[in-house]
Amino acid sequence: MKSPTILLSAALALASLASAQTPALTTDGAWTLSSLTDGQGTVAPTGMDLPTLSVQGEQISGFAGCNTFTTSGALTGQTFRFGPLATTRKLCAPEQNALETRVLTVLAQARAFARYGETLILTSGTSKAVFKRAGGTEGKVNTPLMATWRLVGAQGSEPLTLTFGEDGRVGGNAGCNNFMGEYSAVDGQLTFGPLASTRRACIDPALNAQEQTFLKDLSEVTGYEVSGSMLRLTTKSGKVLELARPVN
Repeated sequence: MKSPTILLSAALALASLASAQTPALTTDGAWTLSSLTDGQGTVAPTGMDLPTLSVQGEQISGFAGCNTFTTSGALTGQTFRFGPLATTRKLCAPEQNALETRVLTVLAQARAFARYGETLILTSGTSKAVFKRAGGTEGKVNTPLMATWRLVGAQGSEPLTLTFGEDGRVGGNAGCNNFMGEYSAVDGQLTFGPLASTRRACIDPALNAQEQTFLKDLSEVTGYEVSGSMLRLTTKSGKVLELARPVN
């Protein structure tokens, strides 16, 4: 019969091995918001700039949809608590502001977390924020469009720009305001989803008219052609917009 000492040693060895084979649960890394649930319901954000969360130990930062934020966090077992959130104070478009307020509220109230592979869920009661690990390749596109382009022949000192991302998002500057949204490009066909923009006033009437025309034209784009350093966008009315790259 084996002695109690030998049995105890074997049990401790097995426990130690099991512990070594079980990776420590961590929230460290960069995360992108996938969905948000609160008292107003559930929303799955889309657009050029999705809210993000970056965790490095107790140091936490992120992007709430318009402004950036920083704070510290305490992680104990399955509990997760944010310290006071410090944010920038940039003027936001109404849609961005509404989402940002909800994001910051849920994060400030978060008290527990769960990690399932590449998914991180922060919860507080019935509210939760679901994040996906940033940096994946799912949903990315690869077209000659992926660059920053400048509208040829635009008035004013501020270039009118258009930046295509590999994740199907688009953004740019319309002369006075920044805009963002989504795009779909397949075999020379191109369409933009609804474009959200900031609400800064254009003092110069000519620049304001140019901005409105540019945004309207983008909403009516149906096709594109890339030739060297030139991009030509065609609208449903047959109008052609010429853009060049690079802008920097």
